[in-house]
Amino acid sequence: MEEYNKNAHCSICGHKYHICSSCPEQKKFRPWRTVTDTIEHYKIYMAIHGYTITKDRETAKTELQNCDLSGLENFNPEIKAVIKEILAESRTKGGAKLKKEKQDGPPELGEDKKADTK
Repeated sequence: MEEYNKNAHCSICGHKYHICSSCPEQKKFRPWRTVTDTIEHYKIYMAIHGYTITKDRETAKTELQNCDLSGLENFNPEIKAVIKEILAESRTKGGAKLKKEKQDGPPELGEDKKADTK
């Protein structure tokens, strides 16, 4: 398609594409075309949008795991940063929890219990 016919930018990757905003088919059956250039990018958009509203990293991570992130390095910088934040925070949170449990070890007798055993 000619460059002058491309009148929209994908919110995920910035790719220019054409959308006919007056076509009833576009409005009714493909509303994702108003935001992104592909349905896969729309899934990413929805996961990030949900995360922005709820701050629920685990849900966002699950949703992103069902998306094609193969072009991540070509995504808009702010989108790439949010995706990495979602994925990194989920891992860090779980990793920190495991480290804490290992450090603490098994529960020990409290001071009052130690005094009773003497």
